[in-house]
Amino acid sequence: MSIYKYMRIIVMYDLPNNNYEESKEYQRFRKLLIKNGYIMMQFSVYSKCLNIKNKFESEVKKISKFIPTQGNIRVLAVTEKQYQNIIYLNGESNINEKVNGEERFIKLKD
Repeated sequence: MSIYKYMRIIVMYDLPNNNYEESKEYQRFRKLLIKNGYIMMQFSVYSKCLNIKNKFESEVKKISKFIPTQGNIRVLAVTEKQYQNIIYLNGESNINEKVNGEERFIKLKD
């Protein structure tokens, strides 16, 4: 399958975490992203691979149902090819990104 048929939805958020209620909302939002198939790219940045573009609107509606009352949440869609061209200025991709990368399989042994 061509990587051009796939796209990534990237959710970036900055949520307050100053008291018990805000912390509870923060954790709830994070857990719901994970439950819905998102993987952490780095703190407060999660991504999910989608196989068709019109699923993007569906994902945005799904996320909108459980957003916290305060803070900033941004959603970005990029093609899988654009996502694979990320340049790391410091650090490297995490294990989730390696496993869920372009090839979509894990080679355990030669």
